[in-house]
Amino acid sequence: MVVNKPQGLMVEEAARGQLSVVRFLKKEFALELRGNNIIQNVHRLDKPVSGALLIAKKRMVLKMLNEQFATREVGKSYLAIVSMPPPQAAGELKHWLIKDDEAKRAHIHDARTQLSVEVKLKYKTLKEVNGKTLIEIELLTGKYHQIRAQFAHIGSPIVGDEKYGSKDIYTADALALHAASLTFKHPIDGHTMTVTAPTPDDAWWNLFK
Repeated sequence: MVVNKPQGLMVEEAARGQLSVVRFLKKEFALELRGNNIIQNVHRLDKPVSGALLIAKKRMVLKMLNEQFATREVGKSYLAIVSMPPPQAAGELKHWLIKDDEAKRAHIHDARTQLSVEVKLKYKTLKEVNGKTLIEIELLTGKYHQIRAQFAHIGSPIVGDEKYGSKDIYTADALALHAASLTFKHPIDGHTMTVTAPTPDDAWWNLFK
């Protein structure tokens, strides 16, 4: 199944007493969790990010979908509102990323450095309103805080993302980054599926509707 994850909610099992997407779904589908039936996220979204999240309900399905993600067969499209327009209206961003576990952030470099991994995405500007820019993003690699860090690196932090330099205020545990769609092969019959998730209904996203 696919759920439209709200902002501010963790995906995986959280600490005791904290709600997460997986914990909520396990409770909702408790009567069905027998034998090979499971509730398991196939990928992750950051806590402040909203959007389409793929959930496996069978162990076999989880394995098949994991393979698609591992071989980059899954198409991932995001929408973001950035505080400043990027230098070019459209293009491809290619950088090198280092995950900083202690600071819980990513560091971006223009050239390869020790311990860095290559990160790539394509983007295009869709609309500008009141100095803010709506961007569509095709994620080509899926690394820790990649979209957030790459756009901050080019001077276009995502609205509400204080960790990466945005001065625009969003609500707590939220920022203007949304997983808009996923394209993947159905694990049983192999046909291509695209699922979409509507953006949050709030003042920032409604600027562009």
